[in-house]
Amino acid sequence: MAAKKSSAKEPWEKPAPKRRQHTKLSSKSKAKAKAAAKKAGRKYPSLVDNMNAAKAQRKAARKRGGPAKKAGEKKKGAGGAKKTARRQFS
Repeated sequence: MAAKKSSAKEPWEKPAPKRRQHTKLSSKSKAKAKAAAKKAGRKYPSLVDNMNAAKAQRKAARKRGGPAKKAGEKKKGAGGAKKTARRQFS
């Protein structure tokens, strides 16, 4: 089998994206990654298996309107601007 030539780096040679939150794999996604590894003849999931499982998880979450956020989007809530009381010294 001939090796493909590509100018792009492999996923394990690139740093993780800084602007996107990491996707914590659910039990179901972990099972999918393990099944993909077993099908490919590996004992445990590789980085690529985990990446594909995370991608499918994010896609499913977006489809159902779940917690998947766009890159760089911040959480909304009570943690916004805090008001602090100022002491006046006289």
